[in-house]
Amino acid sequence: MKNKIVSLLFFLLISNFTFSIFHSSIAYAIEVGGHLTEDTTWSPENNPYLVTSGIYVDAGVTLTILPGTIVKFNSDYYDDMGDDQFYFHSGEEPIAKFMRVEGRIIAEGTEQDSIIFTRMQDEQYYHWGTIYLPEGADRSNFKHCLFEFAAFTGFSLFEQPHGAISMWNGSAIIENCSFIDNNNAIYIRNCVIDILITNNYFDFCEYLHPNINSSGYNFIAALYIINVNIGTPLIAGNIFMHGTAIYSSKSIYFTDNNIESLVDNQKGISLSADQGESFFYNNNILGSYGTGIYSTSLDENSVYIKNNHFAINGGDGVYIDDAFAEVSDNYFEGCDLDTGLESSGKVFNNIISNAKLCASSYLEVFNNIGFGGDTGIIVTYRNESNTGNLSINNQYAFGGYFNSYYNNCIILDNEELTQYGVSGNPIFRNCIIDFLLEPPLVDGGGNIWVDSLQAQTLFEDIQNGDFHLIEGSLAIDAGFDTLGYYYPFDFDYNYRVWDGDGNGSAIIDIGPYEFGSPAFGGINGYTYNPTTGDPVDYVLLKINNQPGDFTFSDSLGSYQYKLSAGTYDVYAERVFYENVIEYQVEVMDGQFTQLAIPMFETVDVEENKVINVNDDFSLTNFPNPFNPTTTISFSLSEDSNVELSIFNIKGQKIKSLLNDQMTPGEHSIVWNGKDVSGKKVGSGVYLYKLSVNGKMKTTKKCILLK
Repeated sequence: MKNKIVSLLFFLLISNFTFSIFHSSIAYAIEVGGHLTEDTTWSPENNPYLVTSGIYVDAGVTLTILPGTIVKFNSDYYDDMGDDQFYFHSGEEPIAKFMRVEGRIIAEGTEQDSIIFTRMQDEQYYHWGTIYLPEGADRSNFKHCLFEFAAFTGFSLFEQPHGAISMWNGSAIIENCSFIDNNNAIYIRNCVIDILITNNYFDFCEYLHPNINSSGYNFIAALYIINVNIGTPLIAGNIFMHGTAIYSSKSIYFTDNNIESLVDNQKGISLSADQGESFFYNNNILGSYGTGIYSTSLDENSVYIKNNHFAINGGDGVYIDDAFAEVSDNYFEGCDLDTGLESSGKVFNNIISNAKLCASSYLEVFNNIGFGGDTGIIVTYRNESNTGNLSINNQYAFGGYFNSYYNNCIILDNEELTQYGVSGNPIFRNCIIDFLLEPPLVDGGGNIWVDSLQAQTLFEDIQNGDFHLIEGSLAIDAGFDTLGYYYPFDFDYNYRVWDGDGNGSAIIDIGPYEFGSPAFGGINGYTYNPTTGDPVDYVLLKINNQPGDFTFSDSLGSYQYKLSAGTYDVYAERVFYENVIEYQVEVMDGQFTQLAIPMFETVDVEENKVINVNDDFSLTNFPNPFNPTTTISFSLSEDSNVELSIFNIKGQKIKSLLNDQMTPGEHSIVWNGKDVSGKKVGSGVYLYKLSVNGKMKTTKKCILLK
């Protein structure tokens, strides 16, 4: 006991916030509150920290919270029906306590010892305030933390941050954390610069008051993003349970996430961005009677949805209106792909099982498969193209409204033709069908009629949904507009126009697949940090900087993208890394070009500081490309120990050019293109890395051409 009292007295002398020994249900707990005016560390030896007064981390101050630390906030009853106990009144703090961080928090737990932020009172519907990062605050890091029972804090009429973490500062990293039963988990407002939200777990509703559950999806989304005008947050590798994952009025990057147990007409993602580009890639969105991605926007916004799995029983996998959209390579299981009246873009290479594709907009609709559902493919007069689609074994064959076109489509074994009748004069051209083209349907020529027995001879396995064409199929080389067909690929990304019947004439096949055609090649490889050699996950890659031609590297930094033969520039971008361009990447038919893409950090992870090479030095080389020598130049603002080394593209060090104490000013050194043994290196990309006083400052590329 004596040792504990001595320790606490010592703690009092060195600390800048209020504390006391708390003699109630928690013996020897430390009460904290007030302003932190110098760097402070909280550790598990003093658990738990009881926040009985609001904590203010002043500008320029860092609060470091060590693994295993427990922080408990005074809380109060919260039902979202007034909640005066969460607002400041006449300068008086609310009952539910909070952190206001003008400086920064570094709360990095471990997988074994997480950091816990929770309430003091273990009573139903009790919540604490928020951890608030206002505008101007430094970047904060949260890793392996548990946040539970947070609500919001009303500082003023115009400053009411919600959520366990409320970011108005524009930069934060939140990784491997759990958010349980918070009003919002993360609330992002105003300026977004670099925000990374990866590999977290979000769940709520079990202990939220029923008034909150019924107050609308805007209020209980796990991530709430509003009034943001620059920057795009990266949201990747997360799990969202029970409710709306994201409400956002800003474009987002959303990849490799799982949204599970979507129920009661909730929206997995509600997007109302009016500018920018949003990317959704390789996500799983599951549930009942909801909408996976709901996007209503102005024309300046673009939405790219690729390679996702939607399984929402009785709902919409995707609903988009008033936006440019490209929806491709997705699987819709028991849920619709639906577009409103004013969208434009493309819908292609999707599978819609036990549902329908309803494209009522100014969209190009091609190479889609709809089977075993309500209506296979619904298109209208607004659609710019309706080509190569397949509608089989649905209740209704098509929604032939107005003067729509069906080119190279397969429409078979559907119970009825349409649900609501036909308006206008839909035109069928080079289609395979099993119904008569009687007015108002128009025969545009080249159509093939089959019965149920002939239909069995078209595909590999029609009963089990394998609609690849078999040898001798009537669909081979039977299509329309071979030379003018705009898109060069079929559903498998094989070449679209091919001489499938071997008669010397290459003609497009009917349906989404091309028989016997060669496969595309492409690029594959990984994205990595050349300084550490570690993979860089979730990097957005765009071919020729075209947003529709995109992919993301996965959690291990690996990626693959199919391309026809040619030469391409590959653009790579990710928060906290410099944008990278790999020029003139050659792709051959049927082959994948290996491409390792180095990503250069813009943040010193250990120091949590932005790297700005112009503050105290610069680093360049000339000429670049070079042969046989290049001069590397840099400048220093003070006496420093400098190390300059050359690495190959795999991150292996091949030569040290300099390791010495240097004076302020301009410096240069020549690299002669040789390794440490004096042997000339081959042509290619090399990295030169500058370290100052033992800390890596920056890495740049140079190209040796022989």
